[in-house]
Amino acid sequence: MTENKNRADLRLLALGATVGLVVASVGVLQQGKRIDVLPADTIARVNDVMISRDLYARAIARSTNYAGQPMGGDKATILQRLIDEELLIQRGVALGMTQSDASVRQAVIDSLIASVTAEADAASPTDDELAQYLADHADRFSYVAKVSARAWQTDDESAAQLFIAALRADDSAVPQDGVQPMPDLPSGLMSLEILGTYLGPGIAAAAAEMPEGSSAVFARRGRWLVVWIGDKERSALTDLAAVRNRVLVDYRRNLAEQTLTRYVEDLRQRAEISTATP
Repeated sequence: MTENKNRADLRLLALGATVGLVVASVGVLQQGKRIDVLPADTIARVNDVMISRDLYARAIARSTNYAGQPMGGDKATILQRLIDEELLIQRGVALGMTQSDASVRQAVIDSLIASVTAEADAASPTDDELAQYLADHADRFSYVAKVSARAWQTDDESAAQLFIAALRADDSAVPQDGVQPMPDLPSGLMSLEILGTYLGPGIAAAAAEMPEGSSAVFARRGRWLVVWIGDKERSALTDLAAVRNRVLVDYRRNLAEQTLTRYVEDLRQRAEISTATP
């Protein structure tokens, strides 16, 4: 009797253990197959990275033609592509490509800069703000109004090259045979319009960009001109209406630079940085 009772107890223990193993196994399987409850603004999770519905919507928009027809697959295919891309990105990070691959690093940097400066790039300042910006940065919108210049002409390119070499060594160099001074060219400061009547508008415009004390050779109508630039006088643009687009572009660029500088400075403040002597 006692022996039968012991056997029954052993069977019950064995059954309990078996049931326990089955329950545990089912729990593991259910855990492996569980479906995450994603945030409302998330379309998928790849490891610990969320893919937002906004990113998904933009991907769909990029793959749709003007008639609204999909060009790059259906929505399920597009979502899978985003997941695959995220897997590749995560693998690239795990392999250290963001640290070792120059093109990957630059792509990350460019993308982050574009994100940080996006608001500045789309800024819409008022005309009063632009007018103040123009006044505060007048040097950025100044132009060469007058220039002093000396010029010589010759039919021989080699003679022009020999003379300009001598002129660059000594700006008081005397021209050699075949190189003649430009007749009647005014001395002292003159407007670019006046200079253009002697040298041609294109050469006058190029001369305005030359540094003071520099010289260059230009071809004009079968002849060679040697031009030396002296003093220059600049004037500032003050009429916003005439240069509004230029001011707006510069305003946004300056704002983006300031935004990026503040962002990087904040990163520096929060980072632990150690450097060795170069």
